[in-house]
Amino acid sequence: MVKARPPKADAERVDARGSTIRVVSMQTGLSMETLRAWERRYGFPTPERRPDSNRRLYSPADIERLLVIRRALERGYRVGDVIGKSAPDLEALVVAAPEPVRGATPNATATVETLIELLAHDRISLLENELRRAAAALGPRRFVAELAHPFAVRVGQAWAEGQLSVRHEHLATECLVTQLRNMLATYQDIEARPLVVLATLPGEAHTLALQMVALYVVVGGVKARLLGGPTPAKEILEAARVLEADVVGLTVTPASDRKEARKAVRSMRRALPPKVPIWLGGGGAGALRVDDKATRVIPSWSSLDDAVAEWRRAPRRGASW
Repeated sequence: MVKARPPKADAERVDARGSTIRVVSMQTGLSMETLRAWERRYGFPTPERRPDSNRRLYSPADIERLLVIRRALERGYRVGDVIGKSAPDLEALVVAAPEPVRGATPNATATVETLIELLAHDRISLLENELRRAAAALGPRRFVAELAHPFAVRVGQAWAEGQLSVRHEHLATECLVTQLRNMLATYQDIEARPLVVLATLPGEAHTLALQMVALYVVVGGVKARLLGGPTPAKEILEAARVLEADVVGLTVTPASDRKEARKAVRSMRRALPPKVPIWLGGGGAGALRVDDKATRVIPSWSSLDDAVAEWRRAPRRGASW
């Protein structure tokens, strides 16, 4: 059994009855977001709350079990298949597969180029394993911003340069969508504001970016409703009305019909309440040049954080609808 020892620098955050989530994250290599998500979805780990404070403490047994779970994930097992097993059963699984799968990176998060190489050589099972491991290690927001999004962009570039085929692009998309949906399912029961309706306009068939945005924002306390795409503007408006959306989010690729997209956005702006902004993301968003204070181009993940923070700071009198 792997024995965990708290880092000396964090000794003050280790109670005689257990360790804080920050210490556990450092010891196990699992992000704090991942630990919280697993608790919500699978019921483990379940830290004890100190009676004299709100601090939640994890036992040494919890940490040891988490370490073995991490090793099982590195060997290709799915979190849902292993997290409910006892420590002896987990050890048996790890012993049965003593080495991480060949081609994986056991001691670090996979790089984009590692994923591209696996994809190019049709090693899809290994690609899926690497995505699962990275998701557990990085947590939702970093997984999206630091790996999933750069990987998707690189796949598109490799396809355009003839380094990958259409089937590779489709396989990469399906692998990413599956991982993103699994992670997003952990947060579906959260009720939060703002509520953002996410969609693409007619002619925009690619919806992978919407999945990334939904996962990225939900961790920050935003409720995302995915319409997918392509969706007519009037249907997006109707969904926003019925759901009482606070924001309408659209992704626009460089390949979109700029004239039609601009026309749709402007018509939606006229129909939406003034307090309901439109957020435009994607490589083609800036080219639309929609001149409206309530229509905002979101060029980066940090800009998305800024937009959410600005929405929350804005004074609100009564319902938006």
